[in-house]
Amino acid sequence: MIFLSLLLIGLQFLCYHFTRLQEVQECRIEDDVMSKIINSNADFTFNLYKEMSSIRGDKNILFSPLSISIAFAMLSLGAASETRIQIYNGLAFNLSEIEENEIHKGFCHLIHKLNLPRVKTQVKIGNALFFEKSLKIRRTFLESVRNLYHSEDFFTNFLDSTRAKQQINDYLTNKTSGKTVSTIRDLSEQIRMVLVNYFFFKGVWLAGFSYQLTFESDFGAYGNTTVKLKVMEKVGTYGFFHDEDLSCKVVQIPYTDNADAWFILPDEGKLKEVERSLVREDLDKWRSSFDDRKIKLRIPKFSISASSNVTDLLQRLGVANADLPEITRKLNLRISQAFHESVLVVHEDHTELSQISTRIYSTTIFQQLIELTPPPPLLIEFNRPFLMVIIDTSTGTILLMGKIVNPTRE
Repeated sequence: MIFLSLLLIGLQFLCYHFTRLQEVQECRIEDDVMSKIINSNADFTFNLYKEMSSIRGDKNILFSPLSISIAFAMLSLGAASETRIQIYNGLAFNLSEIEENEIHKGFCHLIHKLNLPRVKTQVKIGNALFFEKSLKIRRTFLESVRNLYHSEDFFTNFLDSTRAKQQINDYLTNKTSGKTVSTIRDLSEQIRMVLVNYFFFKGVWLAGFSYQLTFESDFGAYGNTTVKLKVMEKVGTYGFFHDEDLSCKVVQIPYTDNADAWFILPDEGKLKEVERSLVREDLDKWRSSFDDRKIKLRIPKFSISASSNVTDLLQRLGVANADLPEITRKLNLRISQAFHESVLVVHEDHTELSQISTRIYSTTIFQQLIELTPPPPLLIEFNRPFLMVIIDTSTGTILLMGKIVNPTRE
């Protein structure tokens, strides 16, 4: 499973020049503060998902709530007080329960922890600022984004838009192992600064699927549309819960190195109901209710991509203003563009079929074996639209959320 998320924010207006960055230091916070960050991120996930669902209808949805929240929390360091409060509220933070400095230290700690080396699974998350050469940036803002958000910064000539786009795309290609989403298509003549957040996740199934068991089958997309997909099959023991209140089945599939994918299959005709009702407390309920079951699991092998205008979505969540007077010493910067693009690829992970020896029993022993044979595994087949979340189990953070309604054959 490969997932890549990018958020780019264009900022308009002009100014001057700045000094080089210093080494970042790890932020340490109390467990209860970390819990507030994780809970707010989950609330933000479902708030944003519902807004996306209301706009996109029967189209695929895919986004990293962490990528978006980190980028806007980072921008809040340069925002006017009213804009800053709107950003926090839009990101589902309650300032009567958590202090502003705790929010930033929490994200600092989270970025540091997620970027720690893992044995097989790859996780890369980071931020960068690209400034017009003539821009003069406030030192307090630069130091804060460098130290709290591990951000890099670069001079850029935005008057040469072709070269500016190439510089940003080359940076992203280098940071995401060559998996760049082609986000930089256009740069307005008024753009003087671009903020980039990238998030790359390559998960390795703890118990992979076998190419030799993959077969072709139908996937029932919205309406009467049917698409042909390759389907991966595996019999194994997975966390399973049938949420009768929410009318869906949930299968927990682990990756190596502290990550899980939760595949959520709404009951027939219940997709809209699940989408409307899903909240953070449901994740808590599922986590404590998973029962290890032997399952014959069938999941399509697919890829999807999605892009969103985040400025429009955040306005729907209450972030109406975009004044950023604390970034520059002269003219105000304002958010002019904020686009989020994601790609998800799900496949077998190159796991080969294990050898099974053949055994022959006498008639008597065979009859006894039949009597003792356990019931067949439960068949769970994701052959119609479903939801998916990826969770970092070391922190409980939601890394990705998506709705797969019309996947592309991989």
